[in-house]
Amino acid sequence: MIVENTFGILSAQWRMYRRVIGTSPGNVEKCVKATCVLHNFMCWTAESPAAERQAPDPGDLQPIRRVGTNNATREAIHVRETLASYFSAEGAVPWQDNVA
Repeated sequence: MIVENTFGILSAQWRMYRRVIGTSPGNVEKCVKATCVLHNFMCWTAESPAAERQAPDPGDLQPIRRVGTNNATREAIHVRETLASYFSAEGAVPWQDNVA
């Protein structure tokens, strides 16, 4: 029952859980862990009584407004493009071009 409730929460928040995940089991495990971490981060930084706990410092993350639709805002698109250009040049790792 706990696993089903957890899956319901994750699938409501992350679109990838609403269909078959077409990747290897190792990558699926990493995706599940990543979404759990992101979910917990969002709970820590939410503006609610639960957020009164000592939240971790988000570092250099840029603030993005939460929107109620699945359409990306101009701000989100700008952040995505900034990150893509960073990880394609200065922040690139040697093995990233070998991954399909």
